[in-house]
Amino acid sequence: MKHGVRNSVKEFRKEKGITQDQLAESISVTRQTIIAIEKQRYEPSIGTALKLATTLETTLEKLFWIEGEE
Repeated sequence: MKHGVRNSVKEFRKEKGITQDQLAESISVTRQTIIAIEKQRYEPSIGTALKLATTLETTLEKLFWIEGEE
């Protein structure tokens, strides 16, 4: 069984009314990084994950989780 880290960054970002550019600027990454995270193509470092959670006013547990895949 393969495990993958999943996230709900896009949902939280849209709920807050923040653009990808605004989110990227606020956590000092590129818009391309935000796109990759939202498309589940990139797992951010713990530092970036913490910045995302803080900026989106949520917890790491709500923003990221491990999903089992067969």
